[in-house]
Amino acid sequence: MPYRRRGLSIWYIAIPTRVGGRIKRSSGTTHKPTAKQMERMVAELAEKRDWYLLDRVANDTLSLGNLVDAWNANALEALRNRFREEEARREGEERDSDLEPFVEKWERSLVDFVKKDTAAHYGVQLRTLIPKGAIFRRSQFTAVAIARWLDDRTRLVQKRRRSIRAKSQRKDDPAPRPITGSTKRKYRAAAQSFGAYLVQRGILESNPVRDVKAPPANRPRPVEIDLGEVRRIVDGALAPYKGLYALLYGTGIEVSAALACIESDVDIKRREVRARGTKTHTRDRVVRVAEWAWPYLEEHLETLTPGERLFRGLDRWAVGKAHGARLVALGLPHHRVHDARHFYAIRAVRAGTPYELVARQLGHADVQMVAKVYGRYAPRSDERDRWEKIAAQMDAEAEKKSTDLGALLGAPTADEAADENEKTLGSDDAHEGYADSRGGTRTHDPGIMSAVL
Repeated sequence: MPYRRRGLSIWYIAIPTRVGGRIKRSSGTTHKPTAKQMERMVAELAEKRDWYLLDRVANDTLSLGNLVDAWNANALEALRNRFREEEARREGEERDSDLEPFVEKWERSLVDFVKKDTAAHYGVQLRTLIPKGAIFRRSQFTAVAIARWLDDRTRLVQKRRRSIRAKSQRKDDPAPRPITGSTKRKYRAAAQSFGAYLVQRGILESNPVRDVKAPPANRPRPVEIDLGEVRRIVDGALAPYKGLYALLYGTGIEVSAALACIESDVDIKRREVRARGTKTHTRDRVVRVAEWAWPYLEEHLETLTPGERLFRGLDRWAVGKAHGARLVALGLPHHRVHDARHFYAIRAVRAGTPYELVARQLGHADVQMVAKVYGRYAPRSDERDRWEKIAAQMDAEAEKKSTDLGALLGAPTADEAADENEKTLGSDDAHEGYADSRGGTRTHDPGIMSAVL
């Protein structure tokens, strides 16, 4: 029976639950006949074990008033369908979660895997796909959407400060141009990293970026630079760029590894430097400084204190800008500071240095890249003759050492061994076996001789 609470005029009804027991809910009316009608409806639904709607009344997602209206209109099934559609939509929204909040978490996690500036570039590139503050559903992160995103990418416009003049005289920004294939590879790498992060956190089951084919990598373009031009670049440079350029051109290490070097990384006696590269495990290696470059580096070392960075206060952007300005001042053909690696490798290969040593100096895992890029710079015929003379000299020294060691141990020399052999062949006993033999047989037995013949 409907009941009232003390001091209230609203009627309450006990709603049965499928686990047993009852939950009291307000009928929302002060009219007792209406409350009794609601009670009959509830009893009928409980008898039919129609728990779907009763559960909604019990958890306050459906009022008794709305339920009795649908019951009187014979529209209970339509009411059930409406609630099921809402549940399906809500479940779909939960499955199709917003990925934008995960971008910042992904950016913070990048510092454990890539350099700080690389992480910053990744963040800027991915934000062109997932803008900050905008909803980006999981269903939007597909291979098709990523491929279209890469196709539509244009070069980012460089931000410039506002002019302090009333009327700016600067030219308008150029029209956006499509990015190159190598830049698309970087954008794809950013999306690939973000997709891998979502898979590891259980947000995605698989990374859709794997199904997006990356543009082919650009063919390596080794730049041939003469040693005289390199000396002009180094000689006129101001400190600390003079020592830095000598180190880059004289060892072939990358700019980031050179800027990470400290004073203790230089072995003055062996003229070697530890390059702490981070791209792969092979980039952390010990390199030899070329003879022509060592005086410049040695001069720079005299200006440092123990434990100090070799080139404190520089970054790769400042180095590239200063290097470009130096080339303009000298009227030399433009090339990147990274091409110092090509200069070292080409010079080493032309000198006949084994590919294994060149690969180790550059920080490559094997000789495949060296052979592919620099194989055409094999030594010329005159250079091969020079290295053949060096090899012959090494052979002569090795033979001399072998002869000296044999004499020390009491072994006969080559001349002594020849004389002893001649004496042996000249004896009567030895000559007797050779007089009438054929095919080197030393017997005079006619039976054996006939068998041989």
